[in-house]
Amino acid sequence: MRWPWSPRGNGQRLLLRQAGERHAFVLTDAAPGAAPVRLLRWGLLDEARSLPAGEAIALLDPDHYQILKVDTPHVPPEELKSAARWQIKELIDVDVAELTLDVMHVGGDVERAQRQLFVVAARSSAIKALTTGAAALSERIGIVDIWETALRNLLAARARADDLAARACAAVLLDERHCLLVICAGDELYYTRRLERDAALLARARGEPGAAAGADLPLGFEYQPGGAFDSGTEESPLVVELQRSIDVWERSWPELPLARLYVATAEHGPEVATLIQRELGLRTIALDALAEFAPGVPAPEGGSQAQALAACLPLLGAALRTETRKL
Repeated sequence: MRWPWSPRGNGQRLLLRQAGERHAFVLTDAAPGAAPVRLLRWGLLDEARSLPAGEAIALLDPDHYQILKVDTPHVPPEELKSAARWQIKELIDVDVAELTLDVMHVGGDVERAQRQLFVVAARSSAIKALTTGAAALSERIGIVDIWETALRNLLAARARADDLAARACAAVLLDERHCLLVICAGDELYYTRRLERDAALLARARGEPGAAAGADLPLGFEYQPGGAFDSGTEESPLVVELQRSIDVWERSWPELPLARLYVATAEHGPEVATLIQRELGLRTIALDALAEFAPGVPAPEGGSQAQALAACLPLLGAALRTETRKL
């Protein structure tokens, strides 16, 4: 609550994450509303300096938390976190007392015979280190967010723009360290999985020498009518795992067939999407995170467009956060 005689707060929103020895940041004019969010500043900071904003959100690195899925316990909503703490004790290899937990329903408020929960289990020490480090840039760190919900926000915004809000859509985020898959429908997160990166697939998309194994056909190759063309290229392990995830999805949610896959990556997005679509057989499109903001996006600070986008990609999703429901 804000007292009526207190000064009006700054309406800007600041998003922060640690990116190696630097801080990646995104500053927007406000939280999402009727109009597109306007991106004011973004990029990388070499030194800690204050960035005034009315609200600040810090993004926790995926190495410092897990997302577990459990059956929803039959307890009042205010007791869900306590009940979930007991449910995950056998699923983790650390003392549950060292963790900070949050929960959200799989699929939001969708009705099912047995509802499930996503339990976010984060190391309390990591949260403290993150917020302490970010405090030099903002004194208003009030929310710690995670990559899965940030990617959900980007996917939901793109699906709405493509008239697919009611359909199930997937997004995969690829960077130098992470490969993260989410599936959403109606702005809600239904499925998430972390996958192993596939450097060979990215190299093929970039056109790096030696990456296109199919360029030279073996001697004696002949076209066989009706047969599949086999260039000799090994099947991408990323595509294999994506297909396994889609198979699990189709068995779990047959009433929500997957309509589209989006690829979020800092460089060569269209090329990566084309390769995945060719191997997976599912409509796949590159997701331009900057396009989800109002026109007139400024140039990044502290690095090239590719460097800044690679560091800020999850922050751009967190900037679209509209979470208001209390479990």
